[in-house]
Amino acid sequence: MEQAKKIEFRKKAAENIANIAYYITEKGYPENAKRFADKLYEFGNSLIAFPNAYTVCKQPQFYRRNMHCAVFHKNYIFVYKVIKNTLVIYNVIHCNTNPVFHTA
Repeated sequence: MEQAKKIEFRKKAAENIANIAYYITEKGYPENAKRFADKLYEFGNSLIAFPNAYTVCKQPQFYRRNMHCAVFHKNYIFVYKVIKNTLVIYNVIHCNTNPVFHTA
């Protein structure tokens, strides 16, 4: 994997972070929503330091494309890949609401 010099959050990843924050706001915790969204972005940005720290995803649709899955707060999966000199974060998925990441 090449060394990444910049980070790109794709539209789907940014939308999902916004949706997570919206959900927390709707539960009555707007301050926590902003703080948690900031933490999600901080974690995503931290992946640039060691992009190989997380393994390639086991789910076939990600594995085939050599995408990595990084776990944040036990329930949030960052799906990413380094392309040229950019770490691209394709998605941020809450694993309890996404059947791809459910375990039996």
